[in-house]
Amino acid sequence: MAETYKNDQGGVTLILTLIVMSLLLFLGIYFMSFALADYKISFSHAQAVQGYYLAEAGLHEMIYKLKNDDAYRVPFETDSDWSATLSRNNVFNTGESYSISIRNNSQAHAQIVATSSISLLDATSAQRVTQTDVFKALGQSPVQDSSGYADGNIEISASIVNFHNGSARSNNIFDVKFAGTVAIDKDLNATGNFLKSWASTVMTSGVNVDSDSSHVHAANYPPAAAPINMPGVDFDSTSPNSYKNRAIATGVYHTSSAFETLMRNNQNLTLNEAITYVDGDVKLCGGQNLIINGVLAIGRDLIVGQKYGCWSRYGLNSITVNHATGQPAGILAKRKIYFETSTGTININGIIYANDQLSVAGIPFGMNFETRGGMISRKLTITSFWRPLNIYYDNAILAEVLGATEFSPVVNIEHWEEEY
Repeated sequence: MAETYKNDQGGVTLILTLIVMSLLLFLGIYFMSFALADYKISFSHAQAVQGYYLAEAGLHEMIYKLKNDDAYRVPFETDSDWSATLSRNNVFNTGESYSISIRNNSQAHAQIVATSSISLLDATSAQRVTQTDVFKALGQSPVQDSSGYADGNIEISASIVNFHNGSARSNNIFDVKFAGTVAIDKDLNATGNFLKSWASTVMTSGVNVDSDSSHVHAANYPPAAAPINMPGVDFDSTSPNSYKNRAIATGVYHTSSAFETLMRNNQNLTLNEAITYVDGDVKLCGGQNLIINGVLAIGRDLIVGQKYGCWSRYGLNSITVNHATGQPAGILAKRKIYFETSTGTININGIIYANDQLSVAGIPFGMNFETRGGMISRKLTITSFWRPLNIYYDNAILAEVLGATEFSPVVNIEHWEEEY
């Protein structure tokens, strides 16, 4: 019996030993599995954080380009339908990548989406997505929303004048007479009185002022509009930034006689320089066709179509101004600008600026007069004998030439979020 008891104890010991060893093995496997899972979680978390900052880096790269790279900045500020994509591969030399897309919702207002991708231990990849809405406050031109501005009177006689996309403003009297027809898409603003003859028609914001004058602001239609100082242009000061000195620096400065010779020898004359400066009067006659791909700055007067014939040539005289995004464009005169009876087609994508009087008189039938940007002068007089004049307001063009009253040099973040 003693021997049997001894054998039974040895069997129990073996069984207990096996149980304990199995338990220890199980616990070891469990702790190894737990540690491995914890490592995977920690690694995945680290990769997720890295992926987030990688995607965030993509957002910051696009914002930097909107501030400093004209290939991105210019379309962002000017094209409401602009979109672009950008990608970076093998960022840390271990296969990480990100891609960025940007799409404008409106001018200078866009959504940026950045997506990052980082490889995981199981040969899959982790993806993080961040996005933000950004905007830039574009500068308002010094004449606010005025498509036509005069520091003194605006006088429109026997003419059809359409002020598109903006208002019309006089710092004195706004006078429409002799069956003139005026349509202003926004407001008629005058610091002095608004005068209209009985045979004339004036529309503001699509409504005849005879039935609704709520969009007329004048001394006799209170409250009168507050005056806006006429924006100045530096024609010929000693500053290196004056138009004269900038033109001299680039070799496109002309005396009045030299520019007359240039037109005489080139009936179809194209000015491709960003700035051309003429130190004196410029007179277009004899069927002259002038194309300006930038700014023509004139030290005295511009007179278009005063003569039908000159230099043994005859015909109407036309001007075309072409605007390139981000570059000033237009015709600037230190004194007066006259469009006379032998004026042909006027198509100006830029500003018309006269430091004194701007006069449009007697546009012939079949000829068009259209400007996209704005007209600014000390006094504005239009007598076109019922040939339509279309004047379109474009804040960007005005601000490019005249500067802006307010401008955000940085891109502002309106909204920021992340996704897994």
